[in-house]
Amino acid sequence: MKWNHRTIGQIFNDLAKSSSLFRKIRVFELNKDWGEIVGEPIANHSSIVDFSEGTLIIRVDDGMWLNEMKLREKILLERMNSSLGVEAIKRIRFRIGR
Repeated sequence: MKWNHRTIGQIFNDLAKSSSLFRKIRVFELNKDWGEIVGEPIANHSSIVDFSEGTLIIRVDDGMWLNEMKLREKILLERMNSSLGVEAIKRIRFRIGR
């Protein structure tokens, strides 16, 4: 009998590609590397709030940071999906609040 040895991480990555629940968990894991993904100045003024059906909701402190993130939206999408290893995030919505 041949055993198929895979790590938990590999299994989780496969599940994230096929299961919306696991994709949501992976998206929330982006918080761990948020500063690297968006840059420290933006990370200090934003955070992931929710993810549903391909839409990521990000909370920003104020309108200035909202505008800054909107200008970088395409780059941020690419970085986040690259970090996830799957194109889970289709669009970003921003909310102002603390």
